[in-house]
Amino acid sequence: MRSKLVALVLVSPCLADSVAEIPLGIEVVTGYRSSYIQRGFELGNDLIDIQAEAEIALTDHWILNLGGNHGSGENEFSENAGFLALRYETDTWSAGIATTGRDFTNAIFRDGLEVVPGLTWHLSSDWDLAAEFAYDAGDGGWYSSIEAAWSKPLGESSFLSACAGSSCTADYYGSDGWHDAYGRLSWTYVFNRSVSITPFVGTSIPTSSGPTANQGFAGLWFEVNF
Repeated sequence: MRSKLVALVLVSPCLADSVAEIPLGIEVVTGYRSSYIQRGFELGNDLIDIQAEAEIALTDHWILNLGGNHGSGENEFSENAGFLALRYETDTWSAGIATTGRDFTNAIFRDGLEVVPGLTWHLSSDWDLAAEFAYDAGDGGWYSSIEAAWSKPLGESSFLSACAGSSCTADYYGSDGWHDAYGRLSWTYVFNRSVSITPFVGTSIPTSSGPTANQGFAGLWFEVNF
């Protein structure tokens, strides 16, 4: 849900003189998903969403991310969200915490604030291993996961990415225990330094406390970076 959105970044006039000195990146993503699977739950089908995210390097190690998204699908499903995340980044590991405010229409999930601390180990240039622990104030439940991610360049203009993980829950929307196993495979083609496309496929397989049957999905993201 990296999975993403349209957002405005507002800077106070007293900071205007220093903006040029702060490394800033903005990404806008729009895309389509045949099925919107979020943490093992199917929230909607035929989802079209748009997302925007700004990344600000505060120091050599501290990174601030902020953004928001809007998505809509079948049966009048919609999601609006905004987030703020702060992380500490090194060559071998990174740690941080993110907060997200969400508003849903015709969804299993409830409106409210989610808090997600996480830790990632950069095992090599190709491999990461990450763990996260999410508290959903709308439901009052906990979700935790561990995930391995891999990426590999395919020439100068594209790369292949894959991730796989598993999750556990505690009173999380009726799920309590070993929740699901999941994975996603994507291919990104970079047209230039600002524009790329990413088709992807994925699956979520419920385990002992999972909510539904095996689920698969596919989609396409169109990304613009500034």
